[in-house]
Amino acid sequence: MTVNDPTDWDTAYIRGTTGWDLGAPLAYIEENATLLGEPGTAFAPGAGRGHDAAGLAAARWHTTVVDLSPTAAAYAAEHYPNLTYAVGDALDADVVLAATGGPVDLLWDHTFFCALPPDWRGRVGDLARAVVRPGGRVASGIFPIDRPRTEAGPPWTYVPEDMTRALGPDFDLVHVSEPRRLNPRMPWSHRLGIWQRRLSVHAAASLRHSTPSV
Repeated sequence: MTVNDPTDWDTAYIRGTTGWDLGAPLAYIEENATLLGEPGTAFAPGAGRGHDAAGLAAARWHTTVVDLSPTAAAYAAEHYPNLTYAVGDALDADVVLAATGGPVDLLWDHTFFCALPPDWRGRVGDLARAVVRPGGRVASGIFPIDRPRTEAGPPWTYVPEDMTRALGPDFDLVHVSEPRRLNPRMPWSHRLGIWQRRLSVHAAASLRHSTPSV
């Protein structure tokens, strides 16, 4: 997923020890497509074989994946050739922006945030502030919400407040769903969370001036 990650994710893909991999897009992508915003550019960090990214692409998002695993990238190239896929460090904003071509409208997270060591979570906030445009969104399949924090990961316990804290005051939580069991191979639940990046003062002023009065 990212450089210096204590977990060897490529070996997991080679061996097939990928219990987090649903083999298909997370249900929220199709069921809640309108909550993600008007389709535009999307970035899915550490998206592995690319199932979720392919679901976004099917919903008309121009989707880019950055992941360290060459094995996962090869799978995605074979099965989802419409994705843009770069092998690299998904937490390196320069690598991401080179792959995406610039700031994106949507950052989609699922089993990336929860897979990182908890003391790295602030780096996800740094990444979001670097690659999500003002007014854009971070959407996350929050998982595993009900795993005791006393249990070591990955996946590490992840609740909405964890992402809110990582993103900081530039982002507002605008949607969170009720818990659901979506991975039959793991005994924990998901929620869908969506955070919207605040417009800059300049952008907000421009928007007010461009809106006709009634």
